[in-house]
Amino acid sequence: MQIFQQLLNELNKRSPEQQVDFINQFRKQTIKEITKITGRDLILYVADFKKNLPPQFGITNSITWEDKTCFADLVDGFDKREVDVFIHSPGGSAEATEFLVSLLREKFDSVRFIIPNMAKSAATMMALSGDEILMDDKSELGPIDPQIQINGNFVPAQTVIDGFEEAKEIIKSSGPEILPAYLPLLNKYDLHILQICKNARELSERLVSNWLQTYMFSGEKDARKKAANIAKKLSDHKEYLSHGRPIKIKDAQELGLKIRDLRTEEKLKDKIWSLYCVIELLLDRFPIIKLYENNKGVFLIKQIPMQIPQQQNQQQKGRKQQI
Repeated sequence: MQIFQQLLNELNKRSPEQQVDFINQFRKQTIKEITKITGRDLILYVADFKKNLPPQFGITNSITWEDKTCFADLVDGFDKREVDVFIHSPGGSAEATEFLVSLLREKFDSVRFIIPNMAKSAATMMALSGDEILMDDKSELGPIDPQIQINGNFVPAQTVIDGFEEAKEIIKSSGPEILPAYLPLLNKYDLHILQICKNARELSERLVSNWLQTYMFSGEKDARKKAANIAKKLSDHKEYLSHGRPIKIKDAQELGLKIRDLRTEEKLKDKIWSLYCVIELLLDRFPIIKLYENNKGVFLIKQIPMQIPQQQNQQQKGRKQQI
């Protein structure tokens, strides 16, 4: 079923004002239909991957502490103790993710994560705090190896650690005469960066291991060992070689995660994809960078301030003039 094409066709029949009404009505109705199928409450946390603004603009599509206020509204006002979290996010701060997970776990006894498209990095970490993950052939998780910002660029923490270790071993085996060749590498990073990288790697691995043991594998005899092995593999940059590598449903199942295959529940699968498609259309048409919604009527967004596109245009003009 070409759901996205059908939605586009419906929108093209309408004026801009009617398109907004259609998107809102379709989205709300689909949320109701999903909760009717599952019998569970539903929370949506969606970020626009394409609107990845530089830090100086003060707004981001990443998981940050700024999510705390909206997320607190999302989890409030429910009578049931079972919830599904519909998540589409490129990831972000492990520390902020830890707090959002604590908000969910304080309110609900059973938490499942629905991955309609992509939940990467820290968003994968959040999904691994669930009792179960709902995926199909369009769903992606990702490695959880932390990325550290150095000189304005994000680099895998593991590569920094490995670089130091390799330099140390070569200098040790070859003697001090090799030192001048490695001084540029060693001077590039302050020594405290090495410890930051080690701490970041340990934090992501420890959080995921604890969550898996406590929730997804709760009650299993080998829960601790199983959780530790999965967390270690997902946080190993050498295993995936790229932070952006997709972990598809088959990969997640082979890891030993509790995955509910939506392809066996056609009606629910189509409704979840329909909800994602209409949200993608909403994000495409408006300067929304994040959306928070639930089936109890909460609807919150974070928008790109109007002055930012103007600033971006001015910066682009400046770069052209410099060239």
